[in-house]
Amino acid sequence: MDLSTRFLAFIQEHQLLLPHERVLLAVSGGKDSVLMAHLFAEAGFDFGIAHVNFMLRAEESALDEALVAALANELTVPYFVTRFETDNYAQKQGISIEMAARELRYAWFEELRIAHNYQYVALAHHQNDMVETMLLNLTRGTGIAGLHGILPKRDRFIRPLLFLTREEVDAAVQANQLHYRDDASNFSTQYQRNKLRWEVVPALKAINPSLEKTFAANAKRFEELNEFLQTYSRNLRQELFIPAKGQRYVIHLNKLQALYPLKTLLYELFRPYHFSAEVIGDLIATWERTDRTGKCFYSPTHRLLINRDELFLDPIGEELFPVMLLLPGQSIKLRDRNLSLQLSEEGSIVHKKERDTIAIDADRLEFPLLVRSWQEGDWFKPLGMQGKKKLSDFFISLKLPLTDKKDVPIVVNGNGDILWVVPYRMDDRCKITSETKKVAILAYR
Repeated sequence: MDLSTRFLAFIQEHQLLLPHERVLLAVSGGKDSVLMAHLFAEAGFDFGIAHVNFMLRAEESALDEALVAALANELTVPYFVTRFETDNYAQKQGISIEMAARELRYAWFEELRIAHNYQYVALAHHQNDMVETMLLNLTRGTGIAGLHGILPKRDRFIRPLLFLTREEVDAAVQANQLHYRDDASNFSTQYQRNKLRWEVVPALKAINPSLEKTFAANAKRFEELNEFLQTYSRNLRQELFIPAKGQRYVIHLNKLQALYPLKTLLYELFRPYHFSAEVIGDLIATWERTDRTGKCFYSPTHRLLINRDELFLDPIGEELFPVMLLLPGQSIKLRDRNLSLQLSEEGSIVHKKERDTIAIDADRLEFPLLVRSWQEGDWFKPLGMQGKKKLSDFFISLKLPLTDKKDVPIVVNGNGDILWVVPYRMDDRCKITSETKKVAILAYR
């Protein structure tokens, strides 16, 4: 089977794209991407070429750019080019050159794809790249997803050369006398991937000359295993994660503790919320302790809180409301409820007692009232008590989970006194007495 036939068969097998769909090719000027461009041209696809000049190799980078421009002109296809100060970007972001180049190029490719109506971006990775990626992931530590290496298709990115080894790419380029440029940095072992390429992989190939084929077969098995695990985890998540207020999920600890294999399933259950394996290990080590209630575990986006026999999953930073002002006759929206303030006529102090409304002495009010979340150090004098009480202690007496205290509206008088911890308790200092002449009604409905 010739190369073009294998190329089209691979595209069809993995459903990378349809004949009428447009694709943007990422072409660096190296052997792999130049061969990919010629294969797309021979197959008759509608494609454009995009080249990134990372400004890392002075004149060499300019020569790469010139070669790719000439290639696009030869194939008579649209050509896009951009230049990045990659070194400066890496220093500002505090990341490696490799990571900086990756972030910059992938973001630009996606911008181009959308702006020029391409369905996919094609990348020229081959089987040796897959081997290196799998080895890198194993070295750094990975879940099952990291073991399948590079996928032929992920989101809008396709990799149509994954059926080829590096040796096959070299042979095809030489047989067709294709013009390309070598990047000298590809031979430097200061980069992790190159160290694997030139030092580790040759040693492994001495043990198994068909290393690339073996890794490709293993990658397929890991991909299928990952698909099974993701489907099982998704169904398990729907069963165990109970939607609660806002964006919270409540999970019963005993159901999590009964899972097997425990660490693997917990990691997959919470992976969409970006919890690391180390944090999941800390959770497991903590949930058997008698003092577990109140223990929190964090990912960059979410928080897990142990509350007795339950686990609360919340987005970080989600609060019930911003700071608001409340005036007489006004109603403000707090999520699914309204908080309103009405003043009665003088001498009219009749009030029907309800949990979500309070009647207070209107003459005690100083406007405007402030409605906000709990703050560290807040205190009030609960109705019927002589002394003052910290709100944090009051919440504990209510057995209110720690994460919920930020969701409790606090009505504050103009002089700074707390009037009402909504809807739990009003302050004793604003209660109605025999001397009250005018009543204010605060309702939370």
